[in-house]
Amino acid sequence: MMKITKNITFTVDSASLAHNRELSKPNEDKLFIDRERGIFIVLDGITRPHAEYESRPMQSAAKDFGEEFLDSVLTYLSIHIDELEPKELLLNAVKTGNDRLYRLREKKSLEEWEFYPGTLGIISLLRDNVLHYVSVGDCLATLIRGNSKILFGREPALEAVDLHNVSKQDRYGIYCNHPENHLSYTIFNGDGVVMNGVEYSFIDLHEGDVLFLGSDGIGCCLKYEKTAVLKEKSVEEIFEISKKYDTLPYAEYADDKTLIKFEF
Repeated sequence: MMKITKNITFTVDSASLAHNRELSKPNEDKLFIDRERGIFIVLDGITRPHAEYESRPMQSAAKDFGEEFLDSVLTYLSIHIDELEPKELLLNAVKTGNDRLYRLREKKSLEEWEFYPGTLGIISLLRDNVLHYVSVGDCLATLIRGNSKILFGREPALEAVDLHNVSKQDRYGIYCNHPENHLSYTIFNGDGVVMNGVEYSFIDLHEGDVLFLGSDGIGCCLKYEKTAVLKEKSVEEIFEISKKYDTLPYAEYADDKTLIKFEF
């Protein structure tokens, strides 16, 4: 039986903020917290913002796909959370979500989609002072222990793709969900190969730790801001601080921001 037991005391602060880059689109991030069952999820929708935003104002295929994925994952977790161990539970849940996206994307041809919409992120369970998680794409988790900062969650291939200055079109068309390519990275979009790139991991938590789960819109702030500032400030205050990381040399624009902060 899966129960939340022996957890050290912790507080949770969270928020999500849309940055639409002057495009008529909604927040494509997703945030879900169920403290009682220990479920914590951050998702970031992904697609190509071509005519989609012009023909469907304030609509987004990425938003729709993210909502469907999240609903499927939560349905599976709700049914099986007391039956399975964390690794099997999380991997089965995200596979169920990815399978639902396959059925969604078949409503249009690839030419109509241009790039299959999807979502990426961190899906986690807190059990006995251990964060069990599945992470794909470029959402970023950060652990601050004392004065040390540990970054995890983001797929290493994305760092290499960024260093190569790969165009957005090639990034999605060549490297996304193409396991034969050494720079391949994974997103949930219904592809049959997705689960080959999905990995489960875990991290032990200790009293005094500060943990962040964030979408890539807050990633540069988590990477480069001083540990003392991140530990001290609320999520809303961190969002305000993060504005300086929304411009060059850190980023070309402000993206949607979603962040969960745990203090143990």
